[in-house]
Amino acid sequence: MSNFLNSALTAYNSRQYNQAILFLNKCNIKTVDWYILLAATYSALNQNENAEQTYSYAVNKFPSSLPLIENYTNLLCRTAKHSLCLNFLKNTRYLAQSEKVSLNFIESLIKTNQLLQAKKELSKTLSDETLKERYHWLKLELLERLGDLELVESYYLSLPADLKNQFLFKYKRACNFRNMGKFDNALDIFLMLSDKQNKYSPEVNFLIGCTYYDLLKFELCEQYLKRCLEQAPNYIPAHECLNKLYWDRANKSALMSSYTSTFLNHAKNPQLVQSQLAQLLHFKNFNQALDVSSQAIRLFPDNLDIKHAHGIILGKHGQSDKAFTILDELVSQAPQSARYSVDLANYCIENFEYKKAILHLNTAAKHNPFNQEIWAYLSTAWRLAKDDKYHWLTNYDMFVKTMALPTPKGYKSFDSFGKDLKELLLTLHTKEQDPLDQSVRRGSQTEGHLLYRSNTLLSLFKQSMESCISTYLNNLPADIMHPLTARNSLNFTAKGSWSVKLENGGYHANHIHPHGWLSAPSYISIPDEMSKNDPLKNGWLKLGETCLDLGKRESIDREICPESGQIIIFPSYIWHGTNELKSDRPRLTIPSDIMPIG
Repeated sequence: MSNFLNSALTAYNSRQYNQAILFLNKCNIKTVDWYILLAATYSALNQNENAEQTYSYAVNKFPSSLPLIENYTNLLCRTAKHSLCLNFLKNTRYLAQSEKVSLNFIESLIKTNQLLQAKKELSKTLSDETLKERYHWLKLELLERLGDLELVESYYLSLPADLKNQFLFKYKRACNFRNMGKFDNALDIFLMLSDKQNKYSPEVNFLIGCTYYDLLKFELCEQYLKRCLEQAPNYIPAHECLNKLYWDRANKSALMSSYTSTFLNHAKNPQLVQSQLAQLLHFKNFNQALDVSSQAIRLFPDNLDIKHAHGIILGKHGQSDKAFTILDELVSQAPQSARYSVDLANYCIENFEYKKAILHLNTAAKHNPFNQEIWAYLSTAWRLAKDDKYHWLTNYDMFVKTMALPTPKGYKSFDSFGKDLKELLLTLHTKEQDPLDQSVRRGSQTEGHLLYRSNTLLSLFKQSMESCISTYLNNLPADIMHPLTARNSLNFTAKGSWSVKLENGGYHANHIHPHGWLSAPSYISIPDEMSKNDPLKNGWLKLGETCLDLGKRESIDREICPESGQIIIFPSYIWHGTNELKSDRPRLTIPSDIMPIG
């Protein structure tokens, strides 16, 4: 090792990262070790793009260097660039040569929902004992993604004692208990972990606050969320959960207060400002949002997301030309951004410029082929442009199916099962306010992943629902060019599930599910006033009408009167909402977001 390289390593180990780069720049010979140290130094300086470029150049120069490959793929996993990691490792020999690289490959498979292949890779024997911690962690991650939370607990109990007692594995167990609805078990572990002060303390306090929220202990929830922010003022989920708490408790005077106090005592963080702007938009506080965004673009002139938020806010103030100009510039700078392209397309559609909307959305779809919002806006632009691709994409006859949920074992009819399930669901609807940033109006929505809960009735329902999903998938056509059918592996999992209770006057605003694949609402209890013979179509599901307020350009393509014991399955990119419910009895459903696994 050269003197300069040795000096750079000493500076790096002393956390004098800029000094390390100075020494590295003085090296005449650039070896594998030189590139690894340079990339590690960039990463320590939070310059991950520079680190990635360094590794990318180095692996082309030294393609046989396993340490380079290991460090490069480690970085890609750490920065959540899992698709890039998979593309890099595709058809390479490195997986057989390095178990470290193999685990990076497996993590990337899990994070990109290629769960069956990840399961196959994890079935191979691990020989390097130093990697067993990560190996077992990935096993737990895989089981969680597959939705088998009881198996997560069983696997945890089977772990070697030295791992079972580690902080992070106890943390994982507590999170699993919370997902299962075993809030007291989760809280006991989180409180025990909170006694150990470390870099995870803010997150643990945040989760304690969330668990107290689950237990309806709202004062303790607020206390621990604030404790999290004392330790980590820019911890965005805690700010947003405090707002959710204040909204649910109708404490409007406290809304946004955590942002205000943080910015009084700490320098402004651009990500926290983005969160503040998003929250102000949720609450329709457009005047304050404009004040904040106007200051933010002066503070962070190169931050594209803040420019984007400012453009959206200008649009809310009727300054459409300025908003369009900003969005047009953003799409030119970042054509891969689904968010920028969708919002620009929205303006194009509003102004009858359908071809421009289609152009921007097609470009975004190449970068984000699974983003359902892009396909939803494409469907609207194609329909308005009278393009036949609209019918190819939506194909209501083929892709929208209504089925009867099978009667679970132990019951004579779904009606008798539905009555028991209804009683359970009603106990879970504890909120009076409309949920924040959801489609529900004059109704309530349960928290968390409903079908993750450890409950016999929910398990029986899940089996019935999954039977219908399997039937649906088995009857889809094979078309690798279609965004729905191209992903059909016949294997799936429920990524999200919840219950909605609509009261008299309640409805779902028109929406889609941007990160879904299939939407599958199940109808547990439908009031008698909802009838196929009702000319007003009270409480019916409607498909095709957007949230864009296009007036006479809107189109309801299909309306369905659901019945108790039915499930309706359709692509997540199809616009859907409901007509207003007029009944003194609630309309009770369990919607699920279904995702393919491969």
